[in-house]
Amino acid sequence: MSISRSNSTSANVGDTFSASPSATMKGFHEFRDQVRKHLPLSADVSTVESIIDGIKHLNAIDDRKMLLEHVLMYLATNSDHPLAKKLETATVELLYNDLPHPPSTSIGPQYAYRSADGSNNNPAMPDLGKAGTPYARSVQQTHPLPRNEMPDAGLVFDTLLRREKFVPHPAGLSSMMFSFAALVIHTVFRTSHQDVHINDTSSYIDLAPLYGHNQDAQDKVRVRDGRGLLKPDTFAEDRLLLLPPAVCVLLVLFNRNHNYIARKLLQLNERGTYIDPDTVQDDPHRHEKLLAQEEDLFQTARLINCAWFGSAVFADYLGAILGLVRQGNNWRLDPFEEFNCLYRWHATTSQEDEKWVEQLSAQLFPGRTVESVSIEDFKEVAKRMQAKEPDASHWTFGGLQRDPQTDKFDDKALADILKNATDHPAGAFKARGTPHVMRLHEIMGIEQNRQWGVCSLNDFRKFLGLKTYSSFLEWNPDPEIANAAEKLYGNIDRLELYVGLQAEAAKPVVDGAGLCPSYTISRAILSDAVALTRGDRFFTADYTPFNFTTWGFADCQRDADGPGNGSMLGRLLLRTLPGQYASDNTYTWFPLMTPPSMDRILTKLGAKDEYDLRRVEGEKPPLVLSGYADASKILKDEAGFMAGFPERALRITRGAGFFIASPDPARAAREQRGLLDALVGAPGGEDRIRRFFFEKTRELMVHASYTGVGTAQRSVDIVRDVFRLVPIYWVCDLTGIRLKTGGPDSVGDYTPQELFDVLADIYSYLFLDVGAENLSKLQRTVTTAVEKLRGVIRQQFGGSRLSLANLFETVSHIFTRQTKSNRDEFADRVHALGLNTDAQCNLILALLVGATVELSQAMVNVLNFYLDPLKPVDVQTLATRPKRDPKDDAQLQGFVLEALRLDPTFRGVFREAVSSVRVSQGSLEANQRVFVNIEEAGISGQGFADSDSVMPARSIDQYLVGDGSAKCLGLDLSSKIIAEVLRAVFSFPKVVRGPNLSGQLKRYKEDESMSSSWSYLGPDQHLSPWATSMVLQVTYGFYTVSPRPKADRVAA
Repeated sequence: MSISRSNSTSANVGDTFSASPSATMKGFHEFRDQVRKHLPLSADVSTVESIIDGIKHLNAIDDRKMLLEHVLMYLATNSDHPLAKKLETATVELLYNDLPHPPSTSIGPQYAYRSADGSNNNPAMPDLGKAGTPYARSVQQTHPLPRNEMPDAGLVFDTLLRREKFVPHPAGLSSMMFSFAALVIHTVFRTSHQDVHINDTSSYIDLAPLYGHNQDAQDKVRVRDGRGLLKPDTFAEDRLLLLPPAVCVLLVLFNRNHNYIARKLLQLNERGTYIDPDTVQDDPHRHEKLLAQEEDLFQTARLINCAWFGSAVFADYLGAILGLVRQGNNWRLDPFEEFNCLYRWHATTSQEDEKWVEQLSAQLFPGRTVESVSIEDFKEVAKRMQAKEPDASHWTFGGLQRDPQTDKFDDKALADILKNATDHPAGAFKARGTPHVMRLHEIMGIEQNRQWGVCSLNDFRKFLGLKTYSSFLEWNPDPEIANAAEKLYGNIDRLELYVGLQAEAAKPVVDGAGLCPSYTISRAILSDAVALTRGDRFFTADYTPFNFTTWGFADCQRDADGPGNGSMLGRLLLRTLPGQYASDNTYTWFPLMTPPSMDRILTKLGAKDEYDLRRVEGEKPPLVLSGYADASKILKDEAGFMAGFPERALRITRGAGFFIASPDPARAAREQRGLLDALVGAPGGEDRIRRFFFEKTRELMVHASYTGVGTAQRSVDIVRDVFRLVPIYWVCDLTGIRLKTGGPDSVGDYTPQELFDVLADIYSYLFLDVGAENLSKLQRTVTTAVEKLRGVIRQQFGGSRLSLANLFETVSHIFTRQTKSNRDEFADRVHALGLNTDAQCNLILALLVGATVELSQAMVNVLNFYLDPLKPVDVQTLATRPKRDPKDDAQLQGFVLEALRLDPTFRGVFREAVSSVRVSQGSLEANQRVFVNIEEAGISGQGFADSDSVMPARSIDQYLVGDGSAKCLGLDLSSKIIAEVLRAVFSFPKVVRGPNLSGQLKRYKEDESMSSSWSYLGPDQHLSPWATSMVLQVTYGFYTVSPRPKADRVAA
């Protein structure tokens, strides 16, 4: 036999509980065949159409064509026909199989989460795969292997397994690969010390070494304060303390990931059931209120974290096993739909880990040789260690120490252990490859498998459908190994599985083979990996956004197009060890491969320029300046500081014109002034821009609104359907970019929303501190988007003034005596700036990026600010006055500036010093990056008296100008534009927020990002810095606005 975990696939959630589409539609295939035989069938046109649709779309029938109804009518009117009998059987089968039998899952708290011991994973067989149940017997022993006739286990080790010399892994796998493998193995195997036939842990990928294999162990690692947290950097499994420290570090990272997830779940509060534990400190019912919340948060975070682990198994681990990294292939075996002795991989131990184990052995058995230590000696030492073991939250490993204040390990120390593991090559799978220091461990493994009555190697191969070996030389072509094994065992059919797997010939490095273990292991491990997840309902039937929350479900998904061919471990490293890994580094995205092997692989794939192979740390955090004096000095020094991330800008555009993120700040300031003059230099230019925003806002509010039954109120999503789009319409009107506004088949370059998303990505890349895990992919996305956008600008705006379209338009104007369009007038003034074609394109690109998405966000923040009932009502009064007055305009502009001071679009901006300069905190060196916290500086008493109050009469010169629209268009023009948008919104009577949550700006306080104060859930359920939705309701007067107001063309 072979010994495995309790087979969780015997009642496979993904297979047994869902009907096969081919079986379900078998009757309809027969029906189609009968139709082809021209049996009499009276049918009208609709019947024929439904039959044709059913035949063409067997797995996606259009129910509106009424096929089922036509079939039932046929059965009713032709009940005696032979075809009707077959069709009746097929119909009953179809309807029966619409629902799984038995149900794939159950409702109730006992089924909503993973239990600590793995029970109830399969509702039909609740003890299947549960911790504390016997190992399953998968393969019967057909060739007798009597223990008293087996060779001495120590002699077997010394003859077939003991390492002669270290041989690096042929595919370039690192020691980190087998540290992760150890974590996988110890998740599903934990042999009981009291009864070796019992597996003390569950048979599921549930991170039991982190969370504990039963409820008692789990309780010891939980905080239980209503936040669903684990104790910092703590895990439940003490066995791993005896493994190389990289294994424990990986568990610490999954601990941190759990706590990150739990905090996000509490912050997002998707179902509105959580409360902040800090707000009920004095409540006498605090314990009861937090008890249910604690369990829900903890268990949901555990589900998501286990899904992260499962995704890492299939993204990184199996990708390395299959050798897909060498091919640059992002495909992975996706099972989201056994074998204890299979995972004895000690031959792969690196030389460095071998030395670590030798040192540990010397500490445990001082003055003893490896051969002199017996099994009883080992058991006695293990008991003594367990007896004096401290609380799990105080465990240490690898010589690390916990911070006494936080109980956490140092990030750099953890990262160094993992980077060392990536540097160190693993050993090759081979006979005579296991380190001598592991002799006792292997002897114990051999004896335990004999005690279980495990099958022979040939029995196991037969079970897998593989050819059995006829000789020892076929098993291992090395004559020395084969002859030694034959002398020990006599007959190939008597070769026991444990030894046979380890000393078998290893697979060569070929496509589809990356682990390169023995041939039999290679086949069996894939079967086991699929079984681990296919039989787990939390990876199949209950792997849903409802159980995981929509954010959590999105968070644990692997992105196949992400760096490292969709590496999950890379994301984990960047999230849990901030600042220790770089976003473009092979140590980050290919940690299971050694850097020299990745050098060869990337060179062969032509992708070496995409990754840094050096061992480097991530970017150091910038100096933060929050004082008003420092902020004002830096932001007003246009020539002394570069905006945003200049090195990112150079990756997507070069040369003059792109002034919003230029490596030459002095030139950028001149270009900005030139653009502003082109926009408002002509008489009445500013007024026409303001009028455009006023009228376009009203127009979009009319056409995007909807009404309910029996009410005069109309609702409009002011963020999604108005504020996001108004600036897009304006810049496209200026630059000639064609928008698709008539549906998916309309002609144009982008839809308004598509262009917003493109520009939001570019702005985020240039100015915001994008999460390191997303930066590489965003860079690729933005590079492609800018290339396309520059092509559109050249074609539509006038990179070539003699293009066929522009020439035709010019001739048309001459003969029809039409006035020039906005694009033409603006283009003439841009051309007059004397810039070359590339610089003109860059200038327009700067306008598109700088004057749209951030301006939209500013509109959102200002409107949201003044919809608050506690804020001044003067804004609505000023906006609704029938006659314009310059003083009123100035006051309304002041209200806008105050709202943006108290609720800025972003917390602050990044700047890079051109040369050394003094600030209050010391000297800045040339090229040193700083973060100017505009939010803090804006509410400090240094720059603004009575800073918490709204005072619209403050001087505009007091305000701090960051990036985006205020820098691109100037603070004066950008604030006047927002004021016009406010006037447009409040020009409709009785503007109020939509009901309940729909009328609230759904945003969440952002603590991890420097640049963003708030985050929002995007349509893909990932957190975004851009507002997504807020519904307004208007009661009267909505129909008084012309359906399509004809705003004056914007004069540039």
